[in-house]
Amino acid sequence: MHEVAKKDSGDDKGNVRNASLEEPVDVAEALAMYQRLMLERSDAAFVADFMVFCWQAVDPGRVAALDLPGDVVDACADQLSLLMRMEDQQDQQDQQRAAPAFWKRYIEWADYAIDFPLDERKRFICEAPGYLEPAFSVFVATGGAEMRSEAMELLAEYSGSGTARAAYVRSVIESRLSSEGSYGHQSVGG
Repeated sequence: MHEVAKKDSGDDKGNVRNASLEEPVDVAEALAMYQRLMLERSDAAFVADFMVFCWQAVDPGRVAALDLPGDVVDACADQLSLLMRMEDQQDQQDQQRAAPAFWKRYIEWADYAIDFPLDERKRFICEAPGYLEPAFSVFVATGGAEMRSEAMELLAEYSGSGTARAAYVRSVIESRLSSEGSYGHQSVGG
């Protein structure tokens, strides 16, 4: 088994911490690992990791590239739906739940075109001090004009993580940087 899971896949704000949860490459195996661990824990970072894993697992491009079986895709879609509904029932004022709440809104915006204005994205950072993850979406949405140093901090911090969430954040930031022609030339921190 490829499982390398510690009790805490992130800090108390929901940020990914390097190499704290290593997802197996096999999607069915990773889903089973997350489902097992969900019985023991529901910290914000873990739930956010699980949400993004399921969301990425049902991405049509990934499904095709990995030739995922329909039952695995359906199981990931069902699990994502359950995690999103569970997040609906959480106290939205709980700063410890910022990561799953952000990802729920982000996924709704990305997949269903539900409005997710910049001020709301920034509010996640302001209302949960120390939780920087939404900075990647602000950085990209503003064409790299805002929250650059926070995005660079996330890029560095997430470089050692093996979760779908960290990989997604890294790829979005790297894509923005490459479109600027500065990727590889930008110093970490801005």
